[in-house]
Amino acid sequence: MANGDDVLALEVDRVLDEQELVIKPFGKATTPPDYLYGCAILGDGTLVPVVDGSVLIRKWKGDQVVPPPVSTPKQTRETLSSRIPTILVIDDSLTARQTLTLTLQKFGYQVIQAGDGREGMEKLRQEPSIQAVFCDVEMPTMNGFEFLSASRKEYPAETLPIIMLTSRSGDKHRGIAKLLGANHYLTKPYLEQELLQTLQACLELVKC
Repeated sequence: MANGDDVLALEVDRVLDEQELVIKPFGKATTPPDYLYGCAILGDGTLVPVVDGSVLIRKWKGDQVVPPPVSTPKQTRETLSSRIPTILVIDDSLTARQTLTLTLQKFGYQVIQAGDGREGMEKLRQEPSIQAVFCDVEMPTMNGFEFLSASRKEYPAETLPIIMLTSRSGDKHRGIAKLLGANHYLTKPYLEQELLQTLQACLELVKC
Protein backbone atom coordinates (compact mmCIF):
# COMPACT_ATOMS: atom_id res chain seq x y z
CA MET A 1 0.00 0.00 0.00
CA ALA A 2 1.14 3.54 -0.69
CA ASN A 3 2.03 5.83 2.22
CA GLY A 4 3.25 9.15 0.93
CA ASP A 5 6.28 8.45 -1.26
CA ASP A 6 6.80 5.01 0.28
CA VAL A 7 5.31 1.69 -0.72
CA LEU A 8 4.82 -0.55 2.29
CA ALA A 9 3.44 -4.04 2.83
CA LEU A 10 2.06 -6.07 5.71
CA GLU A 11 3.34 -9.62 6.03
CA VAL A 12 0.71 -12.30 6.67
CA ASP A 13 1.35 -15.95 7.52
CA ARG A 14 -1.21 -17.27 5.04
CA VAL A 15 -4.55 -16.49 3.43
CA LEU A 16 -7.21 -18.77 4.89
CA ASP A 17 -10.17 -17.82 2.75
CA GLU A 18 -11.68 -15.07 0.59
CA GLN A 19 -15.25 -13.97 1.24
CA GLU A 20 -17.56 -11.05 0.48
CA LEU A 21 -18.43 -9.60 3.88
CA VAL A 22 -20.28 -6.62 5.26
CA ILE A 23 -18.15 -4.51 7.60
CA LYS A 24 -20.14 -3.05 10.47
CA PRO A 25 -18.94 -0.31 12.85
CA PHE A 26 -18.37 -1.09 16.50
CA GLY A 27 -21.09 -0.08 18.92
CA LYS A 28 -20.77 2.33 21.82
CA ALA A 29 -20.18 -0.47 24.32
CA THR A 30 -16.48 -0.67 23.43
CA THR A 31 -13.70 1.66 22.28
CA PRO A 32 -11.65 -0.28 19.70
CA PRO A 33 -8.12 0.60 18.54
CA ASP A 34 -8.14 3.25 15.80
CA TYR A 35 -6.56 0.81 13.32
CA LEU A 36 -9.73 -1.32 13.22
CA TYR A 37 -12.37 -0.54 10.58
CA GLY A 38 -15.06 -2.46 12.39
CA CYS A 39 -16.10 -6.09 12.48
CA ALA A 40 -17.60 -8.73 10.22
CA ILE A 41 -19.52 -11.95 10.86
CA LEU A 42 -18.32 -15.08 9.06
CA GLY A 43 -20.63 -17.75 7.71
CA ASP A 44 -20.21 -19.87 10.84
CA GLY A 45 -21.16 -16.95 13.08
CA THR A 46 -17.61 -16.07 14.14
CA LEU A 47 -17.09 -12.36 14.83
CA VAL A 48 -13.80 -11.05 13.41
CA PRO A 49 -12.21 -7.56 13.54
CA VAL A 50 -11.26 -5.85 10.27
CA VAL A 51 -7.86 -4.13 10.18
CA ASP A 52 -7.22 -0.84 8.36
CA GLY A 53 -3.68 -1.55 7.13
CA SER A 54 -2.84 2.07 6.25
CA VAL A 55 -3.74 3.31 9.75
CA LEU A 56 -1.79 0.44 11.34
CA ILE A 57 1.32 1.36 9.33
CA ARG A 58 1.02 5.06 10.18
CA LYS A 59 0.68 4.13 13.85
CA TRP A 60 3.74 1.92 13.61
CA LYS A 61 5.71 4.79 12.02
CA GLY A 62 4.66 7.11 14.81
CA ASP A 63 2.36 9.35 12.76
CA GLN A 64 -0.63 10.80 14.54
CA VAL A 65 -3.84 9.09 13.51
CA VAL A 66 -6.93 11.27 13.46
CA PRO A 67 -10.01 9.06 13.39
CA PRO A 68 -12.68 10.12 10.89
CA PRO A 69 -15.99 11.37 12.26
CA VAL A 70 -18.47 8.55 12.53
CA SER A 71 -22.17 9.21 12.88
CA THR A 72 -24.24 6.84 14.94
CA PRO A 73 -27.20 4.94 13.51
CA LYS A 74 -29.47 7.40 15.36
CA GLN A 75 -27.78 10.37 13.68
CA THR A 76 -28.02 8.63 10.32
CA ARG A 77 -31.72 8.05 10.75
CA GLU A 78 -32.29 11.68 11.70
CA THR A 79 -30.68 12.89 8.48
CA LEU A 80 -32.91 10.71 6.29
CA SER A 81 -35.62 12.43 4.33
CA SER A 82 -39.09 12.45 5.83
CA ARG A 83 -40.21 10.77 2.62
CA ILE A 84 -39.15 7.11 2.63
CA PRO A 85 -37.08 6.45 -0.52
CA THR A 86 -37.43 3.18 -2.42
CA ILE A 87 -34.13 1.56 -3.45
CA LEU A 88 -33.62 -1.12 -6.10
CA VAL A 89 -30.97 -3.74 -5.27
CA ILE A 90 -29.71 -5.78 -8.25
CA ASP A 91 -27.43 -8.75 -7.55
CA ASP A 92 -27.46 -12.38 -8.69
CA SER A 93 -26.36 -13.48 -5.20
CA LEU A 94 -29.39 -13.97 -2.97
CA THR A 95 -27.19 -13.65 0.13
CA ALA A 96 -25.72 -10.33 -1.07
CA ARG A 97 -29.18 -8.97 -1.92
CA GLN A 98 -30.65 -10.00 1.42
CA THR A 99 -27.73 -8.59 3.40
CA LEU A 100 -27.90 -5.21 1.66
CA THR A 101 -31.70 -5.19 1.89
CA LEU A 102 -31.59 -5.73 5.67
CA THR A 103 -29.05 -2.92 6.03
CA LEU A 104 -31.15 -0.47 4.02
CA GLN A 105 -34.38 -1.44 5.76
CA LYS A 106 -32.71 -0.98 9.14
CA PHE A 107 -32.15 2.67 8.23
CA GLY A 108 -35.66 3.26 7.00
CA TYR A 109 -35.45 2.59 3.26
CA GLN A 110 -37.91 0.54 1.25
CA VAL A 111 -36.21 -2.05 -0.94
CA ILE A 112 -37.08 -3.84 -4.19
CA GLN A 113 -34.85 -6.71 -5.31
CA ALA A 114 -33.82 -8.03 -8.73
CA GLY A 115 -31.61 -11.01 -9.60
CA ASP A 116 -30.02 -9.59 -12.78
CA GLY A 117 -29.99 -6.53 -15.01
CA ARG A 118 -32.96 -7.57 -17.14
CA GLU A 119 -35.15 -8.06 -14.09
CA GLY A 120 -33.82 -4.74 -12.81
CA MET A 121 -35.02 -2.97 -15.96
CA GLU A 122 -38.45 -4.57 -15.53
CA LYS A 123 -38.62 -3.37 -11.91
CA LEU A 124 -37.71 0.18 -12.94
CA ARG A 125 -40.52 0.28 -15.48
CA GLN A 126 -43.02 -1.27 -13.07
CA GLU A 127 -42.10 0.78 -10.00
CA PRO A 128 -41.85 4.56 -10.65
CA SER A 129 -41.26 5.04 -6.91
CA ILE A 130 -37.67 3.74 -7.20
CA GLN A 131 -35.30 6.62 -6.43
CA ALA A 132 -31.85 4.94 -6.52
CA VAL A 133 -30.19 1.67 -7.56
CA PHE A 134 -27.40 -0.51 -6.18
CA CYS A 135 -26.15 -2.80 -8.96
CA ASP A 136 -23.59 -5.61 -9.11
CA VAL A 137 -21.38 -5.95 -12.19
CA GLU A 138 -20.99 -9.69 -12.84
CA MET A 139 -24.45 -11.22 -13.37
CA PRO A 140 -26.02 -13.63 -15.86
CA THR A 141 -28.59 -12.67 -18.54
CA MET A 142 -27.78 -8.94 -18.31
CA ASN A 143 -24.70 -7.84 -16.38
CA GLY A 144 -24.30 -4.61 -14.47
CA PHE A 145 -22.66 -2.65 -17.28
CA GLU A 146 -25.35 -3.77 -19.75
CA PHE A 147 -28.01 -2.69 -17.25
CA LEU A 148 -26.26 0.64 -16.75
CA SER A 149 -26.09 1.29 -20.49
CA ALA A 150 -29.74 0.32 -21.04
CA SER A 151 -31.10 2.23 -18.07
CA ARG A 152 -29.31 5.46 -18.98
CA LYS A 153 -31.25 5.57 -22.26
CA GLU A 154 -34.43 6.01 -20.20
CA TYR A 155 -33.28 7.35 -16.82
CA PRO A 156 -30.61 10.12 -16.71
CA ALA A 157 -28.09 10.20 -13.87
CA GLU A 158 -29.67 13.43 -12.64
CA THR A 159 -32.98 11.71 -11.95
CA LEU A 160 -31.95 8.14 -11.03
CA PRO A 161 -28.68 7.57 -9.14
CA ILE A 162 -27.08 4.20 -9.93
CA ILE A 163 -24.35 3.02 -7.56
CA MET A 164 -22.26 0.09 -8.74
CA LEU A 165 -21.49 -2.33 -5.89
CA THR A 166 -19.03 -5.02 -6.94
CA SER A 167 -15.96 -7.02 -5.97
CA ARG A 168 -14.20 -5.67 -9.08
CA SER A 169 -11.93 -2.91 -7.76
CA GLY A 170 -9.71 -2.26 -10.79
CA ASP A 171 -9.42 1.07 -12.59
CA LYS A 172 -10.67 -0.53 -15.82
CA HIS A 173 -14.06 -1.42 -14.34
CA ARG A 174 -14.33 1.94 -12.58
CA GLY A 175 -13.61 3.71 -15.85
CA ILE A 176 -16.26 1.73 -17.73
CA ALA A 177 -18.83 2.46 -15.03
CA LYS A 178 -18.08 6.18 -15.15
CA LEU A 179 -18.24 6.21 -18.97
CA LEU A 180 -21.64 4.49 -18.91
CA GLY A 181 -23.06 6.96 -16.40
CA ALA A 182 -22.73 5.44 -12.93
CA ASN A 183 -23.15 7.99 -10.14
CA HIS A 184 -20.77 6.16 -7.82
CA TYR A 185 -18.66 3.00 -7.58
CA LEU A 186 -18.30 0.98 -4.35
CA THR A 187 -16.47 -2.29 -3.83
CA LYS A 188 -17.21 -5.38 -1.77
CA PRO A 189 -16.67 -5.92 1.08
CA TYR A 190 -18.18 -2.53 1.78
CA LEU A 191 -18.31 -0.34 4.87
CA GLU A 192 -21.91 0.08 5.97
CA GLN A 193 -21.27 3.70 6.98
CA GLU A 194 -19.70 4.60 3.63
CA LEU A 195 -22.48 2.90 1.69
CA LEU A 196 -25.22 4.78 3.54
CA GLN A 197 -23.44 8.12 3.22
CA THR A 198 -22.94 7.57 -0.52
CA LEU A 199 -26.61 6.76 -0.98
CA GLN A 200 -27.72 9.80 0.99
CA ALA A 201 -25.42 12.07 -1.02
CA CYS A 202 -26.82 10.73 -4.31
CA LEU A 203 -30.41 11.21 -3.15
CA GLU A 204 -29.68 14.77 -2.03
CA LEU A 205 -28.25 15.64 -5.46
CA VAL A 206 -31.41 14.37 -7.14
CA LYS A 207 -33.56 16.54 -4.84
CA CYS A 208 -31.58 19.60 -5.86
